[in-house]
Amino acid sequence: MKKNMLTILVIILCIVNLTLSAYIVFTVVPNAQRTDQLITKILQIIDLELESPLPADINNTYDIENIEKYEIEDMTANLAAGTDGKAHFAKISASLTINNADDDYEKLNPKVETMKSDIISIIKTHVSSYDNEELSKPETKKAVKEKILGDIQTLFNSKFIVDITVDYLIS
Repeated sequence: MKKNMLTILVIILCIVNLTLSAYIVFTVVPNAQRTDQLITKILQIIDLELESPLPADINNTYDIENIEKYEIEDMTANLAAGTDGKAHFAKISASLTINNADDDYEKLNPKVETMKSDIISIIKTHVSSYDNEELSKPETKKAVKEKILGDIQTLFNSKFIVDITVDYLIS
């Protein structure tokens, strides 16, 4: 009889253990995961504030005394169709910022004038891929500028063009 009582007691303890384990799995663990996610987000925000706002590529630094501006004449581009259904266009003015102390400057600077039509094509392609509402957003303007600069640097296979200024008037 004592063996049966001990067996029943062990079974009851196993059932209690199983119940408490299920409680932990379904209530405590999800709360711990949410807390972990919250802490991770807070740490990411803190790390973002501690990071330097300067570009990560240190090789891309240049002295302001070694800068030349190359103006590109104004151009017009049709914009993508917007939600209003009307045709819109943008009058674009652009200029390239060229580092004349770069190793590729002597070789590639004369090519800027001959490649001017390709540069204009790159600018028009990127600007015309957006509609008038998207181009009004500051983050879109920054994205367009970065894409244009990247494509121009790829075109010349060099980073002697260090920046581009793109302004547009949407109509």
